[in-house]
Amino acid sequence: MDISSLVTPVIQDRELLDEFAEALNDRAPEIERDVARLRKAPQDRDITAELFRAVHNIKGDAALCKFDLGVAIAHPIETMLSRFRDGDIPFSDLLAELILLAIDRLELAVEGLLTNKPLDSLRLLPLLNGLEKMAIAAPSDM
Repeated sequence: MDISSLVTPVIQDRELLDEFAEALNDRAPEIERDVARLRKAPQDRDITAELFRAVHNIKGDAALCKFDLGVAIAHPIETMLSRFRDGDIPFSDLLAELILLAIDRLELAVEGLLTNKPLDSLRLLPLLNGLEKMAIAAPSDM
C-alpha cells in the first residue's frame, strides 16, 4: 500500500465512514483510559489485552468500512502493542504518547473528512512513516 495516497483519502461511501466514526468515537475514550491505566501498571495483562483489543477493533472497523487510513494508523500501533504484550519492548511514555497521538489524529482526520476540511495540518504522512518505523524498530532504537 502506498502510504502517500492515504494522506488524501477520498470518501468512497459516506455511510461507511459515518459508521467508522461512530465506532471510533466509542473506542477512543477506552484507549485513552487504558493508556493512562497502563502508565500506572505496565505489567497488568488485563489492561494490555483490553488496549490491544480496542486498537485491533479499530483496525477491523476501518477495514470493514473500507477506510484505509484507519487501517494504516491502527496496524503499526497494534504491532507495537503486540510486541509489548510479548515482552519484546517495554511500555514507555513514548509508546503511550504515540498511541494517543495516532488515535487523536485519526479522530481529527475522520472529523475533517466528514466536514470537508483539509487534512494537511494533521501531517499524516510523517505520522504514518513514523508509526511504521517504530513498529519494526529494534528495542534499543525506540
